[in-house]
Amino acid sequence: MKKMINKNNIFIALVLLGLIFVASLPAFRSGIYQGHDLSFHLGRIQAIAEELKNGQFPVRYESNAWYGHGYVSTTFYGNIFLYIPALLYMAGLPVWRAYNVYVILVNVFTALIGYYSFKGLLKSDRWGLVATGIYMLAGYRLSNLYVRTALGEYTAMIFVPLVIYGIYRIYVNKGEYSTIKLILPLIIGTTGLIESHILTTELIAVFVFIYALVNIKRTIACIKELLIAMAAILGINAFFLIPFIDAYTSMDLYINTELSQTSIRSDGLYLSQLFGILTTGKGSSYPWTTEGEGYLNVGIVVILCIVAALVLLIRDIINKNANKNYIILFVFGLVAAWMATVYFPWDAFAGNGSLDQLMSSVQYPWRYVLILTICFTICGVYAISQLLSKINFAIVFCVIGAIAVLTTGVFDYTLSWGNITVANQDADETWADKLYLPVGTDRDSLSNTEIIKDNESGTVTLPVLAYDNLHVYDSQNNEIQWTVGDNNCIQVTYDGDYTKLYTRFVEPLWWRVSEVISAISIVVLVVIYQKEKRTKNNGK
Repeated sequence: MKKMINKNNIFIALVLLGLIFVASLPAFRSGIYQGHDLSFHLGRIQAIAEELKNGQFPVRYESNAWYGHGYVSTTFYGNIFLYIPALLYMAGLPVWRAYNVYVILVNVFTALIGYYSFKGLLKSDRWGLVATGIYMLAGYRLSNLYVRTALGEYTAMIFVPLVIYGIYRIYVNKGEYSTIKLILPLIIGTTGLIESHILTTELIAVFVFIYALVNIKRTIACIKELLIAMAAILGINAFFLIPFIDAYTSMDLYINTELSQTSIRSDGLYLSQLFGILTTGKGSSYPWTTEGEGYLNVGIVVILCIVAALVLLIRDIINKNANKNYIILFVFGLVAAWMATVYFPWDAFAGNGSLDQLMSSVQYPWRYVLILTICFTICGVYAISQLLSKINFAIVFCVIGAIAVLTTGVFDYTLSWGNITVANQDADETWADKLYLPVGTDRDSLSNTEIIKDNESGTVTLPVLAYDNLHVYDSQNNEIQWTVGDNNCIQVTYDGDYTKLYTRFVEPLWWRVSEVISAISIVVLVVIYQKEKRTKNNGK
């Protein structure tokens, strides 16, 4: 116990608490700033709570969305972490306060997991702490938290450092740990990504795949550990991935058809934003302009990291002692910076091909700023530790900390006067977006919730969207077959009392099997880990 309570650990704990406090300041309010996606995520939280009350578990379908027409965003969007604010809402908290509690918890885990990961990557407590501070207060992350209110993406940012550390640990530290302990950071990190934000998972997966190809010899040497990790990840997340893939491939929705047909280049960043020193807390996304997009400025701390990383790279290349992993991470950061801009040939990926859908699924090029931020945070802090090794650490720490806190202050100030505050007891009725609507659905017509009976044909059109796995029953609980009717709503042929008809979402058997697979995978992983732990202890 005395070993844990020393000056260094106390310092680390205080700094992490300070970072959590500074990053969470806007969440310590009696309300929320009206961010871009706030209504959508408040609606998700409330919908999960409502469906849990209705006995649906896990929640796959939001029956009250779109004026009761239903929605399936929760099938495509990992929601396991949203059960926390949903349960708080069920316990009586207003939805805005449940959301703010969630934001604070996200900051807590970003600090803890970030510090663990950066410390392992940089092999230093002190510099791991610096990297954690830069990452937590990076402009893109703060904008995700409070301007974009991009709940899925900022939740995923908890786990991005852990995934990178997990890969590094397998490739560099193989032999220092038992198999499960070695791959556990990668398993937990990737699971966190998948269950938070599938788009961020795709981005990270592409760069990890390229890293594996570039390091093909080492990849082959680690293939056993990588395959075990992949099997564990797929098994643990089967309960989400199998329904996701099944629904994505079986239904024609906006997300998998029309979304990729137009170029996303117009939403890319300009050089002035890549090198924008102050990230502001207001604005929106506009095509072909930087006006009103200060919240997408990268910010001075990350820019300083880019400069430091470049200086060290040049020095090491001249001295012929450049680290391969450092170079790869630096190049990844540059590529991500290019892909985040209007200068990348996004027009070439406007179409219906598989590659077009993969590339355009990111929706906004500036999402690659996340990759830029994490790559240059690691490279930059490592570079600073090498370039300024003769300068007292306390001085470097205070200078970087002061810059980060001051720029965060500017962000918070512009956030406070540039946005309205909302304090919803409940989510807006119109919270759902269009991404997961069936193709061709007229959204305006969904406000009509009347049951329509066609006396000539004998058909009845219910005000429920015709998603797979919905079943229609009459008052005697007899199932009635249905077809797709007007505006993609359910249509049945029925001559009884159609006002007594009702619908129910029923998971297919293989979805239930996927849940069993996930449960078994977790149990097996824990058992093997404990077995390895006992074997190691017995060998001492």
